[in-house]
Amino acid sequence: MKNAYKEFEIENISITALGDLDRELGDELRALKRKEIDFPIKITEKIKKYYEEYIKINNKKFDILLYIPSNKNNGIMNFFADYIAREFNIKKYDSIKIKKDIKEQKFLETLKERNENIKDAFEIIDQKKLENKNILLIDDVYASGETLKEIIKIIKKFEFNYNLEILILCYRNHIFN
Repeated sequence: MKNAYKEFEIENISITALGDLDRELGDELRALKRKEIDFPIKITEKIKKYYEEYIKINNKKFDILLYIPSNKNNGIMNFFADYIAREFNIKKYDSIKIKKDIKEQKFLETLKERNENIKDAFEIIDQKKLENKNILLIDDVYASGETLKEIIKIIKKFEFNYNLEILILCYRNHIFN
């Protein structure tokens, strides 16, 4: 998409980041997580614009919405998944599950620590529901990419057709050791 978003790929999967963690979207996301605000107006406006542009450019809608759950049980990604599912009439599945104790990635400063922490941390249940579907996967913050790489590794093992696009709320500009 030609816009102000940050766009890149991992394993040939398109990823769009709506904003920078160090700017206003990041401020709003942190305020929501700290319960200082009830509704993230700027982020939801960006989500609407992204989806409208996606439909216009691709002439198709998403069939299924997946989200990467938080290990803190703060419900932030479930909140955004519910919002997107309701706003755009996309079927939301709680298919990605955390299957081991993991530390918060934001406290791990090296790629090695992040990779080891997240390795084999997830599973995707009800995989057959994703067959031949146009899937939107959402996550709150992209920092090192280790979480997304782990989820993509699982999805790439599917033995059926699907289309996957990833939407990240905020991108963290940081170089890890």
